[in-house]
Amino acid sequence: MINNKVTYPAAGEINVKGYAGKINDYVTNAQFYDADLWRLTVNQFRTLPDGGTNGWRGEFWGKLMRSASLTYRVTKDKKLYAEITASVKDMLSAQENCGRFSTYSKETEFHGWDVWGRKYVMLGFIYYIEICKTEALRNRIIRALKRHADYILKKVGTDKHQTDICMTSGVYGGMNSCSILEPFVKLYNLTGEQKYIDFAEYIVSTGFSKDFDLYNACLEKKNYPYEFKYTKAYEMMSCFEGLLEYYKVKGDENYLKAVQNFFDMVVVSDYTLIGCSGCTHELFDHSSVKQTEYSDGVMQETCVTVTFMKLAAKLFALTGEVRYIDVIERSGYNALFGAVNNEKQTMKRTLGVVWKGDKAIPTPHEPYPFDSYSPLYLGQRAKKVGGFMVMENGKTYGCCASIGGAGTAVFSLAGICKTDDGYSVNLFNEEIFKNKTNGYKTEIAVKANVYATPHAKIAVKSDNEKFRLYIRIPHWMENPKIRIDGEETELSVKNGYFSLEKVWSKSVIDISYKTPVRAVKLNGKVAYSRGPVVLCHDERFGEDLTLPVKVKIKKGAVPSAKVVTNDKFDSNLTVRMKTIEGKFVTFCDYSQAGKNYDSEHCTISVWNKLS
Repeated sequence: MINNKVTYPAAGEINVKGYAGKINDYVTNAQFYDADLWRLTVNQFRTLPDGGTNGWRGEFWGKLMRSASLTYRVTKDKKLYAEITASVKDMLSAQENCGRFSTYSKETEFHGWDVWGRKYVMLGFIYYIEICKTEALRNRIIRALKRHADYILKKVGTDKHQTDICMTSGVYGGMNSCSILEPFVKLYNLTGEQKYIDFAEYIVSTGFSKDFDLYNACLEKKNYPYEFKYTKAYEMMSCFEGLLEYYKVKGDENYLKAVQNFFDMVVVSDYTLIGCSGCTHELFDHSSVKQTEYSDGVMQETCVTVTFMKLAAKLFALTGEVRYIDVIERSGYNALFGAVNNEKQTMKRTLGVVWKGDKAIPTPHEPYPFDSYSPLYLGQRAKKVGGFMVMENGKTYGCCASIGGAGTAVFSLAGICKTDDGYSVNLFNEEIFKNKTNGYKTEIAVKANVYATPHAKIAVKSDNEKFRLYIRIPHWMENPKIRIDGEETELSVKNGYFSLEKVWSKSVIDISYKTPVRAVKLNGKVAYSRGPVVLCHDERFGEDLTLPVKVKIKKGAVPSAKVVTNDKFDSNLTVRMKTIEGKFVTFCDYSQAGKNYDSEHCTISVWNKLS
């Protein structure tokens, strides 16, 4: 635990390399450079396509803008900044005279996913403001946000002529609409205008849904989320993101307690080995148990993965507690990286579903940079596409495709952070952090690869600045040893971190450790991991995934496991284990398993039958 608040790097302070860096570059090239995509997502606010369908096209632009703005903080890419700035200006021009940003007409507004889409417009603008280089544009955005918010204030509330926030949606008790709490709090922070925090207080007073007090359910910790009246995972998480922002303004510890309780309950009841929750149809369903069951393809939603990572990142910034970094790490390396469509395959064997009224119409779709669902037992990637809608000229897009870049950015930003008394190294990626504070220049370079050699090197350069350096020692490091400038040092770990305070000039910290392949047993099945990386059986190895895995397990580890070269397909890590019969069984990292969407032969399994 870091005993003070944590600040994530600003644009230009980090340079992320390794596999995480490759992912950031891929998402930027495949998605954020796409000027046509930006144009189409804005045009929806001019054509208003959602009123008759209760659609959610209004979320796409805001999700993309938030993802791109966070990614810019990682890359400081000039072309990226130019593209998103052009789209921000385009969206500003799409605002109606009354202040509305909506994909619903006035006749159909405040139903379905209308408020949800308006929330994302606000978040897209607000996250862009954090990187905006022009004061005039920043002020223009704030004026537009105020007009947008003021229109909502006129229409939504407790007066006779208004619609209650929980009644502005017919799904999940209005939880999706209540999640607009987050941008209203942030707008209050930008403007200081009381009416915006008053509206936030009103939303909190509802308990976030109709006929069920979600806030008090978590504060009192009486039931797990899968037992709540409404169990939609992503929307529920989004409400608690907003509550955390509200806590930062109000300071009432009960708000923080409720968020932390919710987070802890999800980890116990619904968090899986690969780092996602909500196994079935995007709902909390006791996923910690059900993750070993067969899936029809709708399992482990990318939107949920990313939102839980964002919630963890916010909690870590407030508390410095290592358990939140543990979640970012597990979710990032496995569920999130597993959702990346690395080669931008068409997924031609898959049809998305477009809703027209109450009819589901199978529809071809575009190749997306992220797929929707992540199977754990005898499933296929990209078997189904979630949050799928048709835009202008028949082009399609989806919710998970829009949000994924926020997750990859959060993972990158969490690697090295600033603290009130120094810096913290939280993840073992290849990354360089540079900072100038109070006239001191400091550089922290981490060279590590969890897929390869069990060794990390941290090089520190500074202008004789005195500060404390925190280094996370994760639970998966076995027998870790630390050397500072060539001298072995006692590795004293407190609450997940080794820390050292001194006047720094130039030092090298070496950490060596072991990462045996470890086995996890659940419901008569077994899964394997090496360090933070979950291993996955892949049909492309030519092995029968339905047969029991018969390997010797000793004290939770697999002694026969060896890292080998993969001559079948690209992977970050491939492990071969010797079976009891003297044969071999092969696994690769989950993030690269099943990445042949265009083929029928892409079945994978994390959970294997146990002999």
